[in-house]
Amino acid sequence: MCAIVDANVANEVFGPNPTPAGEMFFNWLNRGSNRLVAGGQLLEELEGSGSHFRDWAREFIRSGHMKILNENEVRERTTQIEREKQHTSNDPHVLAVAQLSGARLLFANDGDLQQDFKDRRLINPQGTVYSTIKNKNFTKVHKRQLGKKNLCRT
Repeated sequence: MCAIVDANVANEVFGPNPTPAGEMFFNWLNRGSNRLVAGGQLLEELEGSGSHFRDWAREFIRSGHMKILNENEVRERTTQIEREKQHTSNDPHVLAVAQLSGARLLFANDGDLQQDFKDRRLINPQGTVYSTIKNKNFTKVHKRQLGKKNLCRT
């Protein structure tokens, strides 16, 4: 299963004091064949997020729980998405990572990005959004989301 973490929640997952939802997500990433995907501008944002992402990324890559997409492919797809102007968020680079990787699980607290990720014109099959925006104690919903199958094309 594949997932994307938006930079706006990186500290919840990779920070020194992760939120309960972030810790649940992190533990999910470390199980089985689950993996985090990133590339291009998203990878740059995660590395500069102030979280401990960079430290975790090295370990995730070694353990097979992270895949880095080709930077040029991500930038090209980002440009294509920007030209099509079907998105409402300012995160076409995150949508590009989802389209290229097939990741269908996104942890983000950006409402516009969440809307784009559920738009079948942009992400098809439709993506699932993992968030702490509405309720910090979303445990049942989070468990259900992390239990879904087919969150990655390959």
